[in-house]
Amino acid sequence: MPTDHVMNRTFKETLSGTVRFKIPFFQRGYAWKKQQWDDLFVDLQEQIIGELEKGSAIDEVEHFFGPVVVMEQTGTPELKEFLVIDGQQRITTIYLLLAIIREQIRAKKHLSGDAHGYLDELKKYIFNDVPGSDDYLKLKVFSSKGDRLPTYRVAFGSDTNSKTPYLQIDQQMYVQGTNGVDAFQKYALKKLKADYPDVPALWQLAQVVLNCLKIVWIPLDEKKDDEQAIFESLNDKGRRLTASELLCNYLFRPIMDAKETEELHNSQWLAGIRLLEGDDRFEEYLRHLLSIGETKMVGKHRKVYVHFKSKNRNLTAGAAKQHLADIFSGAPLYRTIADPLAHPHNDEGVQQLLIAIGNTRMESSTPFVLSVLRARAVGTLSTDSTRAIFRETLVLLVRRKMTELATTQYDVMFPSLLGKIINEPNPVKALHERFKQHLVWVSDQEFEEAVTNKTAYRRNDLAFSRMLLMEIDKKLQSYGQLPDYSTMSTIEHMIPQTLDERWKTYLGAEAEDDYLPIIVNTIGNLCLLSGSANSAAGRDPFEAKKVGYSEVTALARLIKQHSGRWDMKAVRERSQTLAKEALAIWAWANV
Repeated sequence: MPTDHVMNRTFKETLSGTVRFKIPFFQRGYAWKKQQWDDLFVDLQEQIIGELEKGSAIDEVEHFFGPVVVMEQTGTPELKEFLVIDGQQRITTIYLLLAIIREQIRAKKHLSGDAHGYLDELKKYIFNDVPGSDDYLKLKVFSSKGDRLPTYRVAFGSDTNSKTPYLQIDQQMYVQGTNGVDAFQKYALKKLKADYPDVPALWQLAQVVLNCLKIVWIPLDEKKDDEQAIFESLNDKGRRLTASELLCNYLFRPIMDAKETEELHNSQWLAGIRLLEGDDRFEEYLRHLLSIGETKMVGKHRKVYVHFKSKNRNLTAGAAKQHLADIFSGAPLYRTIADPLAHPHNDEGVQQLLIAIGNTRMESSTPFVLSVLRARAVGTLSTDSTRAIFRETLVLLVRRKMTELATTQYDVMFPSLLGKIINEPNPVKALHERFKQHLVWVSDQEFEEAVTNKTAYRRNDLAFSRMLLMEIDKKLQSYGQLPDYSTMSTIEHMIPQTLDERWKTYLGAEAEDDYLPIIVNTIGNLCLLSGSANSAAGRDPFEAKKVGYSEVTALARLIKQHSGRWDMKAVRERSQTLAKEALAIWAWANV
């Protein structure tokens, strides 16, 4: 990073003149929280105002506030423009704070004869005096995403009379109460009213912010410096940029037209993030999407960006636009995978399979699931084929998880799996062959033995445990209508996990059996109950428990019909019976 013109600057110097600091669309939005705001106000009060109260002159006190890295852009003689490469949070916070201080002085101007002069002075650091029909040009800190409208509202008080071609777009993007700018305004107003209640105190705070906070001003050369390399360098040094932010910057670099860039960013990139309800899930989606067709699952976090960059070294504008279109078109499909209950698939059969696959929590299958959904969406796969492929995938995931066999091959098998079966005459048969080639196939015998003998109740994986019991219960139901399983939210252990004296007496020597803690959690000792029924049963003796069981679920009904002791032998026998039901439910297709 060049340092020829590095210097210390005050915010008075930084915000003077007709200048605009543009926050790039590939940067995150305003993200500072209460911890950072508290730190700022503590520093202002203790490090600066405290010194002034001891008699120091304002030009003698300074406090280092961190670096601001900017790249001057080719603009107009009337307006000097800088792209903020690093320091976005600092410069945005100070700009907003000055605007909020000004509005507070305006509200109290009838109490001070000096207020009008203060308002005029602060106006120079908040607004650009520029002609034209775009009021946004008057903002000295200018974001190209959801922060722009709330920033305008903080500076101007409202957007009622705003004249800008961006207003309609920004109003559509803005959701009140979810924006960091709104949060800071609320925090700052409370802070100012409590600690800076009158015009003199507000003016002193403004002078401190403008004159005593020092930044290290680091200008880059638009013609000489590699903006992307600077981004990556900053990321390496701890000012963490997410993989999706780095990827966004890289994707939009070749698209030169500013208007087209913002339109694509809003309509595809930001729209995708909104569809997936936040940056974290969006980055997970990018990882799964970019893994499709690869020999191995792409790594997490920064590796997502490194992978994309290595595959697209000479990215053209056309290729970048195609990638953006692919990313946006896949986001709704990924949403049905990540949260199929909230965002159901348009085919009920596919929807039910997506819920079940999700309950296995085998996320390494997601690139394959996503690729299948994409193929169906464009007509390459029929709905029937999609269902069949998903069903066999579910059988694999359930069987392998129940047998507790290694799943390390999933990262290698799933990303490119669809490409290896989609053109086969019988995709399901080809899928089975791939499972066997990767040594992940689970035989009927292995699965039946696992359901009989292995733990079905998994405290850290209750969604999977509930799915096992619910699907078996469905198969055992003799009535035409299934119960509402959402009300059967808890898993009951007939023999309790922790034995009281009554159960120890009831079980006799078995209470000390080393195998008992395992058998207690096998499927034969479990059924589904409502939360209230489970609580009522508690550690009651078996005969008392089963009287209170509801007959809504088939599993509970069968327990109520059991006569005789409920001991390890009874649990084993029931596990064997239920294992045969499981074998029929999660059976390999006959191809």
